[in-house]
Amino acid sequence: MNIVVIGLGNFGASLAKTLTAMGHDVIGVDKSSEKTEFFKDKIANTISLDATDPHALKLLPIKETDVFVVCIGDDFGISVMISALLKKMGVKKLICRESSSIHLTVLNAIGIEETINPEFESAKVLAQRLALDGVQHLFDITETLKIVDLPVPLSLVGSRFSPVSFKEETHLKIVALKRNGRILYSSSQPVEDADQDILFYEPDDMLVLIGDIRDIRKFLKT
Repeated sequence: MNIVVIGLGNFGASLAKTLTAMGHDVIGVDKSSEKTEFFKDKIANTISLDATDPHALKLLPIKETDVFVVCIGDDFGISVMISALLKKMGVKKLICRESSSIHLTVLNAIGIEETINPEFESAKVLAQRLALDGVQHLFDITETLKIVDLPVPLSLVGSRFSPVSFKEETHLKIVALKRNGRILYSSSQPVEDADQDILFYEPDDMLVLIGDIRDIRKFLKT
């Protein structure tokens, strides 16, 4: 995908670097030439320009870009101004960072339907992970459907690895089984030497699971 990220603060820079690492064609935009210079080796492309200037914005590949993400959260006015200009230019898809309920209301009022609040999202994920003792990482699919990774419980150590039986008993799907940093089993592309007939859980194994949050809680109590 062709993605333009406007605002290379902590969130914007992290987003642009991650998207670049995933193989997307990313343009990181910031008014500060120091920031664009600093990130030029980690983001596919960086451009220093004033995104509040409509003439400067026209220098960007508006028609060729699939998604614009406005990541400015510390200046309410600038964020709204850039978002309004991009909306007026008819970009294909526009996602804006919002930092408060007022900010969100104004963005919605000018027709911005898709927004993100990284502080709120991070806090929600951390709160959920803290409530799920043993879970190392948690990813939201929906409000109830989650992906988690966690050490194999002691109750499973030494027992036979069977994704089918595991799902029947726990209502959770095994996405992957990792051992010493190596994936022994993947539900999407099983590794050849992961013979399920002879594979047993070992103490340091890691499970990646997907399922309803209620079933994950039940499994953690076993």
